[in-house]
Amino acid sequence: MNGPNRKKIKKIRERIIQQEVREKREAFMLEKAREITVEEGLHALTLPRLAEETGYSKPTVYKYFPTKADLIVALAVQSSAVRASYYQKAVNFKGRPREKLYGINALNFGVLHPYFREMLDFHINRLSHQADPVRLKALQENENRVVEIIAGVVREALEIGDLRPPAGVDEYQIIFTLSSTTFGGYVMRESDSPVMKKWFDRIRFRHGVFGEIVLDGMGWKPLSTEWDYKETRKRFFKEVFPELLDEPRSLKKAG
Repeated sequence: MNGPNRKKIKKIRERIIQQEVREKREAFMLEKAREITVEEGLHALTLPRLAEETGYSKPTVYKYFPTKADLIVALAVQSSAVRASYYQKAVNFKGRPREKLYGINALNFGVLHPYFREMLDFHINRLSHQADPVRLKALQENENRVVEIIAGVVREALEIGDLRPPAGVDEYQIIFTLSSTTFGGYVMRESDSPVMKKWFDRIRFRHGVFGEIVLDGMGWKPLSTEWDYKETRKRFFKEVFPELLDEPRSLKKAG
């Protein structure tokens, strides 16, 4: 091999190594950022705090994430990719469409809880206009994938007759109705308002209850009064996510 070719190969290897180092650093920073938001809330996440937690210098952190908004978007990109991966696996569950949605909801408030919360943080704070275009494109692709996975479940319910919506109502209207219910319930549940806490205690809140009311109202079979969805949850995790059976915390949150 002649000299120029060796130099070319060396440069390629160096670029690959640099890219791997960059990806590992970014993943580590996002992991630490997620720990901060889960334990203390979004307000506690700052770039100087992230530098302190990771041990990297402030200039290094700012090189990866110029603003807090960019950091939140990066978290959302990662979160949406993780959620899409879990959802894709969840729809392989050998159950009826509504059972699949029940399993997905259990994931949202179990193992996916931190990721679900990050997506809410992104949307509530309206950060799209501050996002890096490359990150924003990745986020949009992941979110579209999530929507289409759920749309497939709704279409399955329509095809087999488990769901018969009024004329003119399509799968996307149903999806966004369910999403609004889920997101709204989560935001209210996370509120530190004493009044909100009082009412949640009064209605004996549990994750999924609002969606259950909406789905029953749509007449989506099997109705909660006709089916043992606790048994569905057991079958769902045993069949599709057996590795989560050893994580009581996740299963408890999913209830």
